[in-house]
Amino acid sequence: MSKKVQQLSIDNKMVSNHQQDVDPDKIIDLGTRIPVLRTPIVSELLTEAAHSLPEPYAQTLREALAEQWRIPEQNVVCCPSTAEAYQAIAEYFRQTSVLLPRPCSSAYERVTTLCRLRQISFDLRQEEDFQFNESQLKNELASVALIMLGNPHNPTGQCFSRKTLLSLIDDNPQTCFMIDESDLALVDLDSTNSLVPTIRPNLIVLRTLAEFHGWPGLGPSYLVTGNLDLLAFLSKRFSAASISGWLQQIGLELVHQEPTVQREELADLRQEILPQLQCHSHLKIVPGNAPYNLFQITSELLAPLREQCSAKNLTLRWGEHYSGLADNHLRISLQHREGLRRFLSVLKQLER
Repeated sequence: MSKKVQQLSIDNKMVSNHQQDVDPDKIIDLGTRIPVLRTPIVSELLTEAAHSLPEPYAQTLREALAEQWRIPEQNVVCCPSTAEAYQAIAEYFRQTSVLLPRPCSSAYERVTTLCRLRQISFDLRQEEDFQFNESQLKNELASVALIMLGNPHNPTGQCFSRKTLLSLIDDNPQTCFMIDESDLALVDLDSTNSLVPTIRPNLIVLRTLAEFHGWPGLGPSYLVTGNLDLLAFLSKRFSAASISGWLQQIGLELVHQEPTVQREELADLRQEILPQLQCHSHLKIVPGNAPYNLFQITSELLAPLREQCSAKNLTLRWGEHYSGLADNHLRISLQHREGLRRFLSVLKQLER
């Protein structure tokens, strides 16, 4: 595969995968984590990518990622998808133990159950707004082989600084930290909190290439680790052709692009929508900094809100999707302007 690739359009003309229309009959998914606005990719490039042959182990893409982060190329592994990266990591730690914050992404629970890891829960308390207690976390880390943690943490939206995470990582060499940074690029404007450049033997950092550009499933994911044994395992786990030429080419187009417009849209929506939601007495906002927010709904509002959102064709992510949350918790994406306005209109009708 040639290293010379056509550049993406970088103007502010963006494409929406929901079209941001006002059709009241259109189903809007406020449960997704994927930006509505898409970084445009010219059609000729997509056609070319569709006919691209895979380069073994996505070598050119790995080199581009290493150059971007200024890290050794041998510490970078490209994966067909985030889900397959989760699976591979769980397979490597098969039949050991994993610490899972509760609530957390259901994907972590699924793959570690499948690979027979002993799951140890670290409960985040509702009365503390689900914030991490670092001293209690340190106690739990002493006896586990792996911890799977999102930054920002899904579904609570809590973000961690690089300093905080490195302190935990360096103080607990017996535990491997999988830090999932799939959403971090949308809220960490200058990458100062990313752990990609801080290679450690007990650290795995996972990132996506296309999702925060609004293209779910279109580009590969990648992970960075200093664990040599894990790198050897992954070289066998993922075949030389596991990343298709199509995914490699799209990854090369996106690797040096920042999701600038998506970040600006997210910041604008947070500034516009959250103050309006704070005015509702039956809704409590859990503090966070993510492309989504967690809310707690009062019992009086819960049933009519669910009914009216369904009637208004709004798909939401309720608490039952996450172990550790109650039914009256709700995670809402902050990336769909029309969907958020429709949600606000439902709240206003119910509080009359």
